[in-house]
Amino acid sequence: MKRTVSILALLALFLTLSSGISFCQEFDLSGTWEGATEVPDGIEPDKITLVLEKTDEGYTGTVSDTLYMIQEAEIEDVEFEDGTLTFNFTFYNGEEYITVYLTLTVEGDKMSGYWETEDGNSASIELERSK
Repeated sequence: MKRTVSILALLALFLTLSSGISFCQEFDLSGTWEGATEVPDGIEPDKITLVLEKTDEGYTGTVSDTLYMIQEAEIEDVEFEDGTLTFNFTFYNGEEYITVYLTLTVEGDKMSGYWETEDGNSASIELERSK
């Protein structure tokens, strides 16, 4: 009797762990994410749109904003691991090229985190998946 209970308990544990692993692998960030962030010398928050597409190699996508500084900038070095999405993109501000690095924690249909540039500018950012 004890052996049967032990085997059933191990089987239940195995099924629980394997379903959790497959859930993590199936999570898909594809879609349009919208939100806001602050920008240096900005009077009001800048609205951001992130469009992600899942491919066999990972994710690709673009970033745009309502201040028209960033228009469908291609994201690069995209990684999604342990609920954290990281990527960067480069844009031209009229004087120089600036690379922006983002780190976002994904929780369901929301992402939050921060962006930063090599010259030390940074701010928080929050995005929500569009329905």
